[in-house]
Amino acid sequence: MQRYAGVIVDVRAEAVNRAFQYGIPSPLQEQIKIGHRVLVPFGHRKIEGYVVELSSHLQVAEGKLRDVLKLLDPDPIILPSLVELAVWMEQTYAGLFSEALQYMLPPAFRYGRERVGAKTAQFVTLLVPSPKLRKNATAQRRVVELLQKEPRLLAADLVSRANTSHQVLRSLEEQGVIALETTTLERRVEWDAIPDPKLSLTAEQKSAIEVIQREIHAAQRPVLLHGVTGSGKTEVYLNVIADMIRGGKQALVLVPEIALTPQTLNRFAARFGNRVSVLHSGLSLGERFDQWWKTYYGEVDVVIGARSAVFAPVRNLGLIVLDEEHEGTYKQEEGSIRYHTRDVAMKRCELVGAQVILGSATPALESYHQALQGHFCLAELTERVEARPLPTVRVVDMREQFEQGNRSMFSTELKTALGELVRTDNQAIILLNRRGFSRFVLCRECGEVLECPNCQVSLTYHQEDERMHCHYCLHREPMPQKCPKCASRFLRQFGVGTEQVEEVLAKDFPELKTVRLDADTTRRKGAHAAILKKFASGQAQILVGTQMVAKGLDFPNVTLVGVLSADLALSFPDIRSSERTFQLLTQVAGRSGRGEREGRVIIQSYDPTHFAISAAQNHDYLDFYRREIGFRRQLGYPPFRTLTRILCSGPKQETEDGILLVHAHLARQGFPAEDMLGPAPAPIGRIQGRFRWQILLKSDTLPSAMLRELPDVGAHVQVTIDIDPLFML
Repeated sequence: MQRYAGVIVDVRAEAVNRAFQYGIPSPLQEQIKIGHRVLVPFGHRKIEGYVVELSSHLQVAEGKLRDVLKLLDPDPIILPSLVELAVWMEQTYAGLFSEALQYMLPPAFRYGRERVGAKTAQFVTLLVPSPKLRKNATAQRRVVELLQKEPRLLAADLVSRANTSHQVLRSLEEQGVIALETTTLERRVEWDAIPDPKLSLTAEQKSAIEVIQREIHAAQRPVLLHGVTGSGKTEVYLNVIADMIRGGKQALVLVPEIALTPQTLNRFAARFGNRVSVLHSGLSLGERFDQWWKTYYGEVDVVIGARSAVFAPVRNLGLIVLDEEHEGTYKQEEGSIRYHTRDVAMKRCELVGAQVILGSATPALESYHQALQGHFCLAELTERVEARPLPTVRVVDMREQFEQGNRSMFSTELKTALGELVRTDNQAIILLNRRGFSRFVLCRECGEVLECPNCQVSLTYHQEDERMHCHYCLHREPMPQKCPKCASRFLRQFGVGTEQVEEVLAKDFPELKTVRLDADTTRRKGAHAAILKKFASGQAQILVGTQMVAKGLDFPNVTLVGVLSADLALSFPDIRSSERTFQLLTQVAGRSGRGEREGRVIIQSYDPTHFAISAAQNHDYLDFYRREIGFRRQLGYPPFRTLTRILCSGPKQETEDGILLVHAHLARQGFPAEDMLGPAPAPIGRIQGRFRWQILLKSDTLPSAMLRELPDVGAHVQVTIDIDPLFML
């Protein structure tokens, strides 16, 4: 029977966001499958496409059908279940099908470019131990003499050591003296070999594993593993995954930060050996390429990675673990498909009959609400392993410190606690969720705050390169000698960043070595792992950083955590600012006292009575949940209703006109006026020179049809649709 291929072409444009039907030439009729990459004629071009459907029904008018030109790979590069997942993503997130499919491809194949391939090397093997060579063949003789000592050598090394050329090797090959063999080499990802502790399970851990196993074999609801920090959630994952592997299944383990990947990889590799692969953007392109193909060919049982690893080509998927499931880094913030990893993981497991475990000490309100409603299965770990106590938390009112004459960034209590680290091997973590040296530069004469010329944000001064940085568009400029508005020379830096904290610690506590973990110190490949390794080995006693230091790190010698400006995020115009503050404080507090010694936490705040801070002080998730869920219910925000953000950006007037067109379209389609917030300027009204206006929609079900039919707002205005946005700035 004649078959036809439905192909999504690799063109990122709404106008071609559908499958085009192509004929399949006779030689390819039996070969072509769903998920194949193909080359097809499209207009006057030949471009890459992806087969998403096969049909015996011709939909194209007679005489207009064009044929697939060729298969680009011998096997389908996208698994059929991932093609189904891409269909769901395109429909759910109102984005481009071609973009959804890009996530499923090997790293080096994306967007029609094969930027790297398999790494190969040529080896030379000696076949004739004592060959008869011409008297004047001195170069050949040097080659043979080296091979007589080492019968198999890398061709490049052999040529160098023999001071000769590849032509000499080819000549010896023609004579039958040697054999040249090209071999594929794996660009190995290194990790630290650690012993597998195989800890004895607590009663709560055993109970959680039993709950998960029952859910795997019965209802298959997602499992929310709510465990306090240090309660041994990872050991639960390891045991469940081991059972999965014994049953012939594979597992995906997702972490929110690249910084966590080395620790997680070490722990899982200790348990499962070399049957573990890793996928994240901190690897080189070649390393990601090799790790992806190892997974594709089924050479591993466990894949560990950050957000995009949810699309790893795991053929026999039995389980996806989303560790620290509450983290905002699981949300894709770029492109037309702005997915949330949690939702994608649940849909992928639904498609193949696999299980999801969502783990966190501070679950997202949406997840905990789903568990209380019975849509998720709830398993809880309420105590730390070995009955270790949770750290004591002290909240210091920095207003009182100011009244007492303390102008330092450190409270008297935190200073004393840091001083006690001297002459011990105890360690401390200091959290300030603001990088740079000073948060902004202000003219004391006219009040002008120096802003980025491209974005509506203040510039942050970085002492490291003595320049002012924009953290949104990466603009940099030198610190001016005088105010650009009034020419005053009275410019002063205000606010504190991690760079300044590191400098002050070095000055006040010269006996204590400090390292810093933030976006500035981790730009280079391997920097995350190197900094954490230095701290773990005891070469540094204080780790200063942004929110990176709050996520899942496990250092047994950390007995002190200090939080500067705990209420920094509470003033953000965002419905989740209280939730993020509670989660960040609880998570960073959990880094303390994970070993034999008790831990303590000192939180510095100018708003110490805020319920997010008091709940974190008491390690009381339920108290926070009850208070926050009341606000959400009253205002009709998630988890009670779906929130959709429509953002227009571009030239000032065209953007304002465009957002008004979108608003009018929604009104005509009958979207209730009381459920539309806006149009209004975004909280940050300009980024990278583009003005930004937005509309927020509250709805009980996704308004997918309306979002698909938004009007044309002009070529210079970009419209972004974000379903369930996590960040509103």
